[in-house]
Amino acid sequence: MRKSEKILIFTIIFLIIFSIGTAIVIRALQEFKEGSDLAPFLVVVFARLSTLLGFLAIMSALFLRGAFRNIEKPKTDLLELEEKIQNAEKEKREHKSSQ
Repeated sequence: MRKSEKILIFTIIFLIIFSIGTAIVIRALQEFKEGSDLAPFLVVVFARLSTLLGFLAIMSALFLRGAFRNIEKPKTDLLELEEKIQNAEKEKREHKSSQ
């Protein structure tokens, strides 16, 4: 993976984290100003944080396993497999017609 691709991925992840964090902080400030019950708010915050951590865990695992290195490989693998299947079917038809 090129350096520019790594920078792009890290920038996107940072923007996602920053936007969710900013939303949580803004909402927390609103809750404190209103003086309302914080229990429902804390449930929402923990749900958002767990979602964010899950997203980060998935992205980190994919990045460390190299899923972003060659994103064209699954497409070429499928095309090669389809070609092999078509050749096998063609050979079967030719074999049956020659008998």
